[in-house]
Amino acid sequence: MSRLAAALLAVFASAPAWPEVVRIHDLSSAELGALRAEYDFWGVDWRAGYAVFDLDPAARARLEAAGFRVETDRPRQRELERWNAIDRSGFRRGDPGTIPGFPCYRTVTQTHADLEALAIQYPDRAQWVDIGDSWQATNGSAPGSSIFALVIGNENSPHPRAPLVLMAAQHARELATAEIATRFAEQLLENPGDDPDIEWLLDHREIHVIAQQNPDGRRQVEAGESFWRKNHNETACPGGTVGVDLNRNSTHFWGNASSGSACSDLYRGPVVASEPETQAIQAYLLGVFADQRPGDQTSPAPPDAEGLFISLHSFGELVLLPWEGLGGEDENNAPNHDALTVLGRRMAWHGDYEVSRWFSLGPAGGTMVDFAYYESGVAAYTFEVGTTFQQSCASFASAIWPDNRDALLLAAKAARRPYREPAGPSITSLGVSLDNGVVRLVGTADDTRYFRGNSPEPPAADPIADVVTVRVASGAPAETGAPSWEFTLPVPSPVVDFDLALPAGASLAPNGRLFVSASDADGDAGLPRVARLSLTLFSDGFES
Repeated sequence: MSRLAAALLAVFASAPAWPEVVRIHDLSSAELGALRAEYDFWGVDWRAGYAVFDLDPAARARLEAAGFRVETDRPRQRELERWNAIDRSGFRRGDPGTIPGFPCYRTVTQTHADLEALAIQYPDRAQWVDIGDSWQATNGSAPGSSIFALVIGNENSPHPRAPLVLMAAQHARELATAEIATRFAEQLLENPGDDPDIEWLLDHREIHVIAQQNPDGRRQVEAGESFWRKNHNETACPGGTVGVDLNRNSTHFWGNASSGSACSDLYRGPVVASEPETQAIQAYLLGVFADQRPGDQTSPAPPDAEGLFISLHSFGELVLLPWEGLGGEDENNAPNHDALTVLGRRMAWHGDYEVSRWFSLGPAGGTMVDFAYYESGVAAYTFEVGTTFQQSCASFASAIWPDNRDALLLAAKAARRPYREPAGPSITSLGVSLDNGVVRLVGTADDTRYFRGNSPEPPAADPIADVVTVRVASGAPAETGAPSWEFTLPVPSPVVDFDLALPAGASLAPNGRLFVSASDADGDAGLPRVARLSLTLFSDGFES
C-alpha cells in the first residue's frame, strides 16, 4: 500500500480542536492533489519543495505514520497565532476601513467606496458597474453585497481598446489580492500623465477591475473567521465549513479535482455554476470578451486573438495557465499552450514566479480561468501571489505590490495580441531628448526576460533571439498606421543598447508620444514602450 493510500484510509478519524500549520515535503503531483482534497491546503514553496497545510494533531500523526515527512511551519504558525489574537471588538462596532491588524488592506466596504470614488472623480476614464449579487444578497439571512467592476479607459479615444479583466479575492482569506487590484486601478487613473507608459493605455485598452469577487466571504474574514475560503452560501455545510468554493464552481471541467462534500474547502457546489457570484462573473466575461475559438477542448484561438483574463490568488509565487481542470501530461495542454507559456514567463520575470499548468498545485476543476479561455479564447492566468495568506504590510509594500504591478502593466500592454507580441523583445529602458532640433532616443531592448522556476512545463526553450531592429511610431502604436521609422541595429544581440535619431524634420504628434518597439531575428515584434517629448506644438505637429 502506498503512503498516500495509508493516509487516506484513516481520514475518517476524529479531529482534535487545535490545528497546526505544517510543511509536507517531497510530494508528487498525485499526492499533493489527493491531500488537497482531504485537508486544509494553504499553498506551496516550490523553491524549498514543500506544501503548506493546516492539520490537527491526529491528521498529522496519520500522515507521518504513512511515511510523509511533516514538520511544523513555525513562521506561518506564528502568523496564524498573531492573526487569531487580534482584537476585533472595535471593528465589529464600525468598519474602520482596513482589516484589523493589517492597515494596508482595505475592507470590502472601503474597497468599493474608493473604487467608486475614482469613477466619480474621473468620469471620462472610469465607470462603476454593478455586475451581480452575492449569495447572501439574494438568499441570505443577513445583508449581502453586489459585485462591482471598475471599467477603466478613455471613452473618447478613437482607437480600438483591447480588454483586460482582473479579478481578485475569489477566496476570502487571501488578503493581498484585492489590494493589488485596487492599487492597480489607482495607478492607472491617478496622475497618468506622470508616466507616459501608463498614459497611453487609457486610450488603447479597456481594463476591468473586479477587486472583491467574494464580498460575503471576505467580510467573514474581516470579522474574525480567519481562514474562511468559500462564499457564504448558508445551505452548504451549515454549522461547519460553510459555503461553496467559487474556484471549483465554474462551468468547464466542473466536477474534476474538487469535492462533492459540502463541508470541504474544495466543495464545488450542488450543480455546475450554482452560485450567483459565479453566474455574475461568467455572464460579465461573455459580455466583455469576443468569442474567438470553437466551443471544444482542442481547437486553438487564432494567433491574433485579443483579450486577457487574470485571477489573483495567494499564495505560492506562481503563474498558472489552462488547463487547470485537467491532470495528465502534455496531451492535456490547452490548444494555445506555447503562446500562453511565453506570456506567462514574461509576466513571471517580474517576481521570479514559477510558470505551470497544474504541476505545481495539482489540478483544479471549475476555475474561472478555464472558463475564460474555453469560452472566449483569451489568454487566461491565475497568479498565486506572495508567500502567505496574511502577507505582512511590509512585505506587501516592498515586493508583492511592485512585482505584481509591473506584471499587470505588462499584461495590459499584451492584451491586444497576447499570443504574439510577448514573444518579441522588451524595451527595458527608454529616454528621449531634443538636441538642436533632432529627436534622439536612447534605450535598451532585451529579448531574454523570461522566468519559469522549476516547472517541467513545455516548451523547453524560450524564444530568445538577437534583437535586430527598433521601430519608432509617433503619437500612437505603429499598428494604427501612425507615422513610424524603423532602424536596423548595427550589432544584433539578445540584449542591445540603442541610440537613435529621428530624421530631420520628422513630424511629431501633438501628444508628444513616441512608441518604441523592437523585433528579433525570428521576426517577433515586441510590446511598445512610450516616451513623451515635452514640446509646445501647433496642431499640425510641428514645434512652435
